[in-house]
Amino acid sequence: MDCHGGAALPPSQGKLITVLSIDGGGIRGLIPATILACLEAKLQELDGPDARIADYFDVIAGTSTGALITAMLAAPDENKRPLFQAKDLTTFYLDNGAEIFPQRK
Repeated sequence: MDCHGGAALPPSQGKLITVLSIDGGGIRGLIPATILACLEAKLQELDGPDARIADYFDVIAGTSTGALITAMLAAPDENKRPLFQAKDLTTFYLDNGAEIFPQRK
């Protein structure tokens, strides 16, 4: 993914462009976080422990809490690999959800 306005890279899956779109919904972000953790675990069984959700999509986008998930899935480490695993998402929401998404009174 090119964030600097340059030409986009060719699709990683042949002629298809793979897109992961994650909806918003506040603390309900736990739902896609849990699903993505299960998906990544299955992908790791097939392709090895270093497999990450970001390896399988050309574009990952989200709105609101979906954007938070997107950032965590796509943020690079010093080796330009995803910094977080999908299983880190549920822990993040459980640890920080009440502060990020306070209940309305």
